[in-house]
Amino acid sequence: MDRIYFGGSPKGDQERFLYDYDTIRNGGLIFAGLAFIVGLIIILGKRLRCGGKKKRRPINEDEL
Repeated sequence: MDRIYFGGSPKGDQERFLYDYDTIRNGGLIFAGLAFIVGLIIILGKRLRCGGKKKRRPINEDEL
C-alpha cells in the first residue's frame, strides 16, 4: 500500500540539506568586514562631498 508523506522526507529523518555553519559564519564575517572597510573609505575619502560648499557659477550680464 502506498503511503503519502506530507511535509516530511519519505526516507525518515534524513535531511535533504546540510549546512556548514562555520563556513557560512566565516563568509558573513568576511563580507561584513569588507563592507565596513569600503564604508570607511567612502566616508573618509575626499571624492564624495556631501553637504560641502557648492561652487556657484558667476553670472555674466550678457547671459541675462
